[in-house]
Amino acid sequence: MSNSVAAQPSFIIHNQFATARENHLQKGDDSTSAMVIQHGGFKTSKTAILPVTLTTQFNSHHPYGYNDASFIPAIGLQNQLTFGANIKAGPVKLQLQPELIYAANPTYPINGSYGYSSGKHYTKLYGGQSTLSVSASSFSVGFSTANKWWGPGVTNALIMSNNAPGFANIFIKTHRPAKTPIGNFEFELMGGRLESDSTLPYENFHLKASPYLRNSWRYINAYILSYNPKWLPGVYVGLIRSLQRYGPDVVNGAGNFSSKYLPIVTKTFQKKNDWGDDTLNTDQVASFFVRIVFPKSKSELYVEYGKNDYGERTRDYLMAPTHSVAHIVGLKKIVILNKNRYLNLGIEFTQMSQSPDAILRSAGNWYVHGGVMQGHTNYSQIMGVGSGFGANKQIVMGTWVNGNNRVGVFIEKTNRDPENRSIFWTDMAYGITPQYTLHNFTLAAQLVFIASKNYMWENKNNISNFHAKLAITYPISNLKN
Repeated sequence: MSNSVAAQPSFIIHNQFATARENHLQKGDDSTSAMVIQHGGFKTSKTAILPVTLTTQFNSHHPYGYNDASFIPAIGLQNQLTFGANIKAGPVKLQLQPELIYAANPTYPINGSYGYSSGKHYTKLYGGQSTLSVSASSFSVGFSTANKWWGPGVTNALIMSNNAPGFANIFIKTHRPAKTPIGNFEFELMGGRLESDSTLPYENFHLKASPYLRNSWRYINAYILSYNPKWLPGVYVGLIRSLQRYGPDVVNGAGNFSSKYLPIVTKTFQKKNDWGDDTLNTDQVASFFVRIVFPKSKSELYVEYGKNDYGERTRDYLMAPTHSVAHIVGLKKIVILNKNRYLNLGIEFTQMSQSPDAILRSAGNWYVHGGVMQGHTNYSQIMGVGSGFGANKQIVMGTWVNGNNRVGVFIEKTNRDPENRSIFWTDMAYGITPQYTLHNFTLAAQLVFIASKNYMWENKNNISNFHAKLAITYPISNLKN
């Protein structure tokens, strides 16, 4: 390694490395031995064939599932195949890992408030988790279609998660924490292209079709900044902000390059919601977060607090702090059983519906804005919280870990968009998630029973749904130059 001691990452910007975050918490110290992100020099070249993973998903009655990237909201069978290669030469790194998806996509029971299926099978090849980057010191620039996970949440993230397919973007970021005299900083700034697909149901319209949307790609500009104070080694605080407009409006609009393509930077300190004006059809959301790690007790507490609208003035924030707010609160705890075995316990609450002050002044549900009707989506799926549009979720999780093998269980309650409803649709989900390594194969499964009360907000329409997912991963080979 070129660096003697690497600063610990926050696992907030690179939270897709969930195993590394869990391992670091399990270690209970500041060692870098648990990290899967390597921070060595750039003198070696290496080519690796990435593992091939085939994932099959099934829903018996209606769509269920989140944080599943290119899978679509559907029932019946879906298959996803991922494969590729990783090439590193000096400071240049290329990872090609496309995702091929096939969904049978049959019809299912719907009503005027929920659900849509064309009844036609769906096939598409996505760029998947592909990235081309050039690195120097702590920084990287490049092009990517890989999913981003921004924020401290484990099962949900307000603004960037892997719930929707990844989108093409140009980025500059820290690939390891940047050390300063006052602490460590991590950031990512990106500009990307969001797509729509009229053949798919829109998650932010309760999986309904929406033929009245403007048929255009959208430009998204977003950043995340995380700060770990020198005097508080286990505390990470930061800000996420995202802003999007219809692509042709950006390309053909007035202004210089920075005002058109980097408005998230030029408007960082604006005091009111205007990208010139709301007449420019702008959609923006922002969140603040904190993650606090307690190494001795092998636990962590995290919060993400977001707003989808600006207050008119400072008094507005003080008098109505819950207006246009969503939040995620969670707690994790590692319990050591012996040298190789431990329990990973967690609880997380996600609130997406409006607070009671909506009776006097509605801000609308998250992920929807009058100027950009597709909302915060890519290929019709929400890029943030995947538990449902306007839904509130509570989940309790526990996983027994023995080396590469593990068995997890969870209980999840989801209140489906309860705002202004006389009938409440509630899902209770009970799941088991085993993972087992046999020779070179890794088998991972998710089996979930869902009891839906008042399905589609219809009184006494109580139904059962079964969700199953099986992933088989095989590491083909590693070829080192």
